[in-house]
Amino acid sequence: MDLSSRIDRLNTDMTIFSWLSKVLDYPGEKLAESLVKGEIIDDLEGSEFDEVKKYIKSFAATDELLLDLQKDYTRLCFVSKPRLVPLFESVYKEGKLYQDSTFEIARLYDEAGLALGEEFKLPPDHITLELEFMSYLIYQEIEALKSDNKDNEELALRLQKETMINHLGDFGLSFADKLQQHSQTPFFKTLSDILKQTIEYELGHCAN
Repeated sequence: MDLSSRIDRLNTDMTIFSWLSKVLDYPGEKLAESLVKGEIIDDLEGSEFDEVKKYIKSFAATDELLLDLQKDYTRLCFVSKPRLVPLFESVYKEGKLYQDSTFEIARLYDEAGLALGEEFKLPPDHITLELEFMSYLIYQEIEALKSDNKDNEELALRLQKETMINHLGDFGLSFADKLQQHSQTPFFKTLSDILKQTIEYELGHCAN
């Protein structure tokens, strides 16, 4: 694969991880507005996406769609006991918050030169943070390729591999399975499929 093609592929991967980190967070007005405008789903093809489009069009107003998404997300991730879809890696791996996996992923953030802002009060192994971290590492790989910086390229690739193999790989697949199993809305069920496909693709790429 030539450099231009590789960068194009990496840009696509970076965009998908960043997109997933946003749509798997608590639904806000911006997400609902984007769905209604067709900015997220309309270009995607397949029977599962047809179901999402039909679901979105079933609401007369954006705020009605937003309320339905928020109700499902809250039921899945916040109020169920035990949580139907936990948002943190340590819960899947060690059974509770703030365990070894929490501090291991934080170490990778630090090694990449990132620091969570003081306003972010959640543990660093939140699903959206790990997805955004992968997007950031792919961006760093792209920039290293453009400047022919081998050291930075190797660092970005190593951190991507560590993140996927030791953290986001198993975590993301388990999260996707639970999201598929327990979601009531076609939107979150479809997101679970996209997340699973993305994780499986990236794990295969890391193995090569």
